[in-house]
Amino acid sequence: MDDMARYQRDAQLEPFPRELLDEAVRALLSAVEEAPIGESGFTLGDEVIEDVRLVKGRHLAAGARYRGEGDGFVVDVHVPMWNRVGESRIEVVGDAGGHTVGLRVELRMSGRRLRSLRVTGNYQGPKPFRGLRRVRWECEVRAEEWWSALAPKTAPISLRVVHPFASGELRIARRKDKRGRWSVRMAARYGGRSLMRPLAALGLLFVRGRVRRALNEGFGKAVSAWNSEVPGMVERGLPERLEFEHQIKLEAVSREWVEEYVAALHREIEKLSFHKRRLVEGGAGFGVRLLKGKHIRPGTGYRIAFADDEVEPLDLHVAAWDFDGRNRIEFSTPDDVQTGWVEIDSARKVGAVRAGFAGEFEGLPAVTAEAEADLGRWWSTGALLRVSAAHPVGEAGLTADRAADEGGQWTVHVAATVAGLAWARHLVALAGLLSGPALRRSFRENADAFAEKWNGAAPGSGPAGQAAASTLRALLGR
Repeated sequence: MDDMARYQRDAQLEPFPRELLDEAVRALLSAVEEAPIGESGFTLGDEVIEDVRLVKGRHLAAGARYRGEGDGFVVDVHVPMWNRVGESRIEVVGDAGGHTVGLRVELRMSGRRLRSLRVTGNYQGPKPFRGLRRVRWECEVRAEEWWSALAPKTAPISLRVVHPFASGELRIARRKDKRGRWSVRMAARYGGRSLMRPLAALGLLFVRGRVRRALNEGFGKAVSAWNSEVPGMVERGLPERLEFEHQIKLEAVSREWVEEYVAALHREIEKLSFHKRRLVEGGAGFGVRLLKGKHIRPGTGYRIAFADDEVEPLDLHVAAWDFDGRNRIEFSTPDDVQTGWVEIDSARKVGAVRAGFAGEFEGLPAVTAEAEADLGRWWSTGALLRVSAAHPVGEAGLTADRAADEGGQWTVHVAATVAGLAWARHLVALAGLLSGPALRRSFRENADAFAEKWNGAAPGSGPAGQAAASTLRALLGR
């Protein structure tokens, strides 16, 4: 391998406590052990996901086998050995349209401490050129050596990737600490194999500088990201729940405008006309059919059918409709996979808006959620929105409160929490440790995007009646 290109860099890294690493590994092991999987499938509350199931043995007993199936792929898992305080080995084979991936995970624990983790794997692509469409890799982390009192003579962290025509390897060693930081050395080698070996060596003569610049940039970004994220991770540890908060600025709207808008929207809905029990003003992407009763009366039923055949129809039921009193619309899919409702206490002088949902959401079964917007409190105490959601594996909540009202703008404080239940609480804790900053950044970006849309629409800039008519036209796709 004398003709392989070499690359070496040193860096100072913020230390990651071994105790926190061990705690994270134990949390992952607990989540796997407590996962409710059996011969019938994966149990989520009253639902059972049959696509993931135990096919042989007892859960995580030596010899246990699992199978996962989806749209065009199959994954088989074998557990030759499992001991959370000793040695464990898991073998995985997945196939998707002729693309086959094999993995072997070997974990060694010393009681409650991680000794080492070794992952080997391979990929084989389909025809044609199967000989070229394959790669194998191996990665190892020897925690015992990394945290050894004496600097290890070998690299406790290593990665090797081999293709029929190329290979590369990466080794990371820990040297003597400096000023409370880890001093690490990263060494890499890469080059061609087999027939491509001389050609790769020749090509590297021309692109070596470009490759080194790319490696320098990537290494620098990785070091910067580690040093900026790790101190926060150490401070947070494994949180019991995820917490998010952010403040946004919204263009203020008077209560009178909102009341006029709701009343006008109520009247606009009543004006909709049907011909042969079909909505005359139906949108291009869907149609509305009157199933039962007269338009917008208590007991009336509708069906919304979408042009996209993959989207299930939606049935609507008018439970209550009164300009001076309660209004409630209930909805469901024909097979009741999703059900919900929306209601207001009065269209003439709206005080509260409430909504509920139960069923499948974003691929998760058995989701329930309720929301309430108290408009009366918004213009007095500042509290507006309360949302709660529950699933067999977790709970979530969202609140929005008016923190200030200055210069025609509301300062709104938005906060959310996510907590895991049963086995999933360990995964929520790991998500908080590993992805906390990214999740919080996403929360802020979503809140800012909502504020931008609200302010762009300028709700209070025009007559309420005109805004209500525009809203209905937008909903109907006209």
